[in-house]
Amino acid sequence: ARGTSTDKASVGNDVVHDPMTAEQLRRLWPGFIRTEVLDTRELGTSHPLILGSNPKIDHYKWKDHVPASMGYEKEVGTLDPTVCCGVPPGRSRTPPDPNKDDLLLWETDISAMGVRLYPGEIGWAAAMTVEDRADVGSYWSGEGGVFGPDMKRPRRVDALLGQQAGWMASRSQILYFHEHACPGGFLPPFDGSEWFHDSLHTRNGAVEFWSGGYQLFGRCYFNRILSMDPKRLSKQLLYHASNNKQRTAKSDKFVRFSHFLGQLYTVKERALKSLQG
Repeated sequence: ARGTSTDKASVGNDVVHDPMTAEQLRRLWPGFIRTEVLDTRELGTSHPLILGSNPKIDHYKWKDHVPASMGYEKEVGTLDPTVCCGVPPGRSRTPPDPNKDDLLLWETDISAMGVRLYPGEIGWAAAMTVEDRADVGSYWSGEGGVFGPDMKRPRRVDALLGQQAGWMASRSQILYFHEHACPGGFLPPFDGSEWFHDSLHTRNGAVEFWSGGYQLFGRCYFNRILSMDPKRLSKQLLYHASNNKQRTAKSDKFVRFSHFLGQLYTVKERALKSLQG
């Protein structure tokens, strides 16, 4: 039997490769996500992520629940750190010549992700957090009680939203946002009733509502996806070039991007197994 929604989504959390309507496909959007490069030049082995004989970076959150399947690196290739983060030497904050395991993620974790086989050339991709009523469906990493019987799929948990740091769209796409996708429109003036509680009106308004894409996936109901093809995913990573979160944010928030992608492949394996009954 198919799973049923536990919130306002129209689908359950066990969607693997169901047919999609044209409107659902229009609601897909390639997301960006921030990354940093592990920088040990100053602190060496005293860096908080690799400190001691049992480094925190090797014991990332939910590792035991969703271990990383690293076989993907031999089967389909590895992440290319030079795409996002290949910078010239001599810069104080950005180390040169990063390798694939230096790429760090802290904006979300596997508990917020789903995977799905999308039509055509999209292929297997990870579904980022989305408003429940806008969800077009994916196989959630927590399906089957992986994270315990009481955990529900995260929707608007700030620590798991996946800060994009930007978005890109063509002129015709922006017109689609404004005329069809976004309640109240996408372009100024922002004076309709739909704009209550936007970033201009709230006391703690965040610039990310506009520049970071929150407007698109929080108000316009787009489903952000990250490719599971390492080469494509490498192009969806945006370098947080101040490179300071690894020293200022809590260490238990971090995971190597290569391991995170390995976790997504584990969820893919579980999704395929679920089809066998």
